Amino acid sequence: MTAQTQVIIDWIDGLGWDDRQELGFPVLPGPYIPPSPDRLVVITGGSGPGYLTEEPATDGSNFQALIRGAPEDPFGAEAAAQALDDLILRARFPVQVDGTWIVNCTRIGSGPTPLPWDVTDQRTSLTSNYMIVTGV
Repeated sequence: MTAQTQVIIDWIDGLGWDDRQELGFPVLPGPYIPPSPDRLVVITGGSGPGYLTEEPATDGSNFQALIRGAPEDPFGAEAAAQALDDLILRARFPVQVDGTWIVNCTRIGSGPTPLPWDVTDQRTSLTSNYMIVTGV
């Protein structure tokens, strides 16, 4: 069985996300956010509603996508966060990734939201939260 965070990362990569080290935004597992590369996406799993039917056929769980941009490029970070959000919300379902069926994925709350800006770091970070429904 593949860890759910890895399934989500592989699913995002399979949707066509540009995860190249220098030109794109590599997708890494959280919760640790490494100091480099500057541009990256960190996927961190979380809790969720659990089973969504009386019989355990589908399971809902939450994850957070953190997008960090290059120094002094807040618009680039925001554009990347919006592109990832669009990619996730416009995906087709159901799809099987790493042997796991993904039935649906929806955003929880508003779109990408900026985190407090660190003047010493000068890199903009935004987060979005999603609920992913998988087959059991």
